[in-house]
Amino acid sequence: MTTSRGCVDVGVLSDPRALRNWITRYGEYHGSARFPVASALAFKAYTWALIEVAVGRWVTERRVVDVSPSRVRMHIEAADEPRLEFVSLHYTVLPDDPMAGQDGVAVVATEDELLAVLRRTLVDNHLEPAVEAFRALRGGGPRPLWGTVAQSIGYPAATADPTFLPDRAATVQRLLSILPDGVSQLVEIAELDEGQGWRPLLLRRTCCYAYTLPAYGQPCLTCCLLDDAGRDAVAAEDQVSWRRCGSCG
Repeated sequence: MTTSRGCVDVGVLSDPRALRNWITRYGEYHGSARFPVASALAFKAYTWALIEVAVGRWVTERRVVDVSPSRVRMHIEAADEPRLEFVSLHYTVLPDDPMAGQDGVAVVATEDELLAVLRRTLVDNHLEPAVEAFRALRGGGPRPLWGTVAQSIGYPAATADPTFLPDRAATVQRLLSILPDGVSQLVEIAELDEGQGWRPLLLRRTCCYAYTLPAYGQPCLTCCLLDDAGRDAVAAEDQVSWRRCGSCG
């Protein structure tokens, strides 16, 4: 449902007509009138708006901000990426966090408990309903959608400053562990060097269809359609290096 110009209550996930309308417009703007492709792209954009905020703050601040549907709205325009707006802010933090004791802030004792809150508020409360809402419209199973989530959820840790997060691969693994059973297997943790040292690179085992868009024209480095020779060719064109990582999980 639309609450103001461009601001859509996340109840849109339970409104198939409104969701289909946005997916169609989003796909057309980005160069694809094919609904399966448009839905894959729109799903990636919608879920990244959640993940970037929730996982990004967990990675950089060790805080969990609640992105449950009751607490957020999504700014959605066909010609722009979705942007999250908070209706009410609620954090969960560790006991030594400066926010502990403030209004609207819950405290848990351990890192594991904090990660469990991230799973409940992000994955259980919002990503799972999003997967089902998009799957119901596009048909087929949920596997390609969860593959998108798996790649996205690891990205904030994979690209974090190594001086701040020395073992980025282990952090990616922790984040993948909060997803439903089997979803972590939809990506492979490899390594990428863009000239600043090796960092985790999440290779997909499902397709996001981005290669079909005029802006891309070919599969990207993480695409499941590439064999190693094809990935080598893309890496050479992008002037980066990649390698498999036997110890990354």
